[in-house]
Amino acid sequence: MNALIDYFQLGANGLALAVAGWIYAAYVKNIRSELSIKDEQIKAVEKNLALWKDKASQFEKKTPEYMEEVLAKRIKHREEEIKRLNDDQEEHTKLISLKSREVSRLRAELEKTVYIGKALTYFDPESEVELPIPESEIEVEELGEIFVDSASILITDPLYVQQEWDSDEEFADLRLFRHAKTGRVYQFGVHFNHFEEQIEELQGTPNSLIKQGILLPLEVERKFTYSYPGAAYASMSKPGYGELKFAAGHSGAGICVRTVYGDGGFTVYGERFRGDLVRIFIDLR
Repeated sequence: MNALIDYFQLGANGLALAVAGWIYAAYVKNIRSELSIKDEQIKAVEKNLALWKDKASQFEKKTPEYMEEVLAKRIKHREEEIKRLNDDQEEHTKLISLKSREVSRLRAELEKTVYIGKALTYFDPESEVELPIPESEIEVEELGEIFVDSASILITDPLYVQQEWDSDEEFADLRLFRHAKTGRVYQFGVHFNHFEEQIEELQGTPNSLIKQGILLPLEVERKFTYSYPGAAYASMSKPGYGELKFAAGHSGAGICVRTVYGDGGFTVYGERFRGDLVRIFIDLR
């Protein structure tokens, strides 16, 4: 009887060992499978990391700071070429001129890159701070043309034109010039009627005398009222623009700016961000 019990106990122990061995083998297999999955996940993460590093590098090359650095290096290179060419100026006059124009163009691009990188921001409601607008998200479109016959453009609220515009004020073309040596003042419309007219006592035209520095333009203080004369005085001022005032005396009625070459058609462009027209600019040339 005892022998039979020992036999069954031995069998049970063997079965228990077999089951334990199977469970252990399954556990090891499962660990290897999990390790294999982890290896694949690590490879995928490393692949994504490399991809994002490439994208970050490409994005960095599009930033204003990167463009500024590239343009600055190109400008320095062109300036060194100009210095070298200046040593033999007669032979390379034409080439020097071309290089100089290229430097001017690069400087303009550099200023534009720096300006765009700093000028546009938007308010982020989540962080409650002003964040720069990515240049890639700005859409530029042509809005139309403004035709000009006064060599100036007025920016104003059309409602104010109906309610506040002063149509009764008369324009007085008061342009004064002082002689550099004698101090005598000459007035347009009194001493000469156009700038190519000969002034006998000075033996020259106003244009030539101004160019030679003999006649010096005098800044005449005028009121920039919300009227045609006020707008004209603003555009004819030394800075080339002025802020017009309401009849009550406070500013904000409008801004009048002078164009570069006088009358003509001037294109207006707009920049959109997320569907909104966030900025306009006018080519005054």
